[in-house]
Amino acid sequence: MSKIRVLSWTLFDFAETIFSANIISVFFPLWIVSSLGGSSYHYSFTYAISIFVSIIAGIFLGKIADEKGIKDKLFKIFVVLIIILLPAFYFTGSLWNALILFFFLNLIYQQSLVFYNSLLFDVSDNSLISVVSGIGVGIGYIGAIVGLLITNFLSENPQQSFLITATIFAIFALPSVIFLRTKRNKFKKIHLKGIFTEKGFLLFLISILLLTDAAHGLIVFMSIYLKKVFGFSQDKVIYTIAFAAIFAVISAPVSGYVMKKIKPEKFLIFVFSGWILGIAMLYFSNSWFIYITAAWFGVMISALWTTLRVVLIRISPEEELTTRFAFMSISERMASVLSPLTWGVITYILGETIFSYRVAAGVIGLFPLIGLIVYFYFLKRHFSILVS
Repeated sequence: MSKIRVLSWTLFDFAETIFSANIISVFFPLWIVSSLGGSSYHYSFTYAISIFVSIIAGIFLGKIADEKGIKDKLFKIFVVLIIILLPAFYFTGSLWNALILFFFLNLIYQQSLVFYNSLLFDVSDNSLISVVSGIGVGIGYIGAIVGLLITNFLSENPQQSFLITATIFAIFALPSVIFLRTKRNKFKKIHLKGIFTEKGFLLFLISILLLTDAAHGLIVFMSIYLKKVFGFSQDKVIYTIAFAAIFAVISAPVSGYVMKKIKPEKFLIFVFSGWILGIAMLYFSNSWFIYITAAWFGVMISALWTTLRVVLIRISPEEELTTRFAFMSISERMASVLSPLTWGVITYILGETIFSYRVAAGVIGLFPLIGLIVYFYFLKRHFSILVS
């Protein structure tokens, strides 16, 4: 196991989490709502459409990557495109131009994640995959804290925050462009229909869709939720999210080490249960209990991302890893469509009120509960493929 490749892989987790926190969760949606005259449904629909396109692109690109052995090359192309496009927000002054640019940038970002996650197999030994995954997530949330605090401190206006984010992203993403490469030398023709009709894998995808629906709803709308429901200022929103990220940093490596003792597919049951509890806490939170809720979400979101890619590697053939990750991205990205659309429709119908935001959170909380039921069925019917 090459230490420089592991370090480069984990540093990209640092970079991509900065992108997710600064662009997807905080500065871009706040910019849309506060400065460009948009509303949460402008953002939610743009985000949802870009995710839908990324789903289709990811499947075919993942298939090509596995069959040709070029997943590392495609990953690097997408990273370089992010570095080039992200500063363009600084020169964008209209709502529709900003939304169009975000559409393409998010599409590219989502593609990079498919290839990045599949490269976990290539940079780590089998016995240490969960540990490396956990360390990557932990370092990623250090990135979220550092990125949010530095960007908020240095930027005098929203456009400056995009330049600062672009600079930090480039610094920590470039090592992955230089050092990461696939270690596989076995390739085969992949039949997409066969994967998609595999019953056990399909059950797994459905359960993950329902679980990650809650996570994506939280990521996309937490900053607006804190502002609308509790009246938090931008600084207070950022400090609250950074507070949650501290718990994500601490708990992510712990999740990785726990999975050396407990099979990852069993640990995932705890993750489902934790998200159900977390959404209930969010629904009933007040202005002081929200900090406890934020800490819990920090633990749960790091456990989620640490566990999912490890479980998928355990149940997937080596020569189909990128394609399988692309299929899992269907469930994750459909969740990215489902939760923003659900949230957007509810707030559009009920209005931009505290009540509508709490209702939206409560509805989204039903999805991981249903997902846990599906996941139990998956374990009961197909557990034999997981115990070897």
